[in-house]
Amino acid sequence: MQLFLAGLAGLPTDEVRKAKSLYIRNAISEYNAMSESLAAFGCVQVIFAIIPFFWPILYAQRRMMNAQRKLFEERIQNALDVWKDDLAGERFDFPRA
Repeated sequence: MQLFLAGLAGLPTDEVRKAKSLYIRNAISEYNAMSESLAAFGCVQVIFAIIPFFWPILYAQRRMMNAQRKLFEERIQNALDVWKDDLAGERFDFPRA
């Protein structure tokens, strides 16, 4: 994100606001795509859940998937919190898990 912010240096205020808004929108799109991918992978995990041998592996995978979702959610929420004044009350459709 710091490279992104460095690239905004010298731009007019309106352009900075538009760039930050686009950054948030793209981050939300990436989050949604990742969530769909993880959901699809979860369907495949059900097949392996039949065999107890795979349970520890599935548990670890599930924890990693949840950690990844949480990381994305926190990054987006942090950007929204920090840039709330710059975004002038703009609303984003951010479905949290």
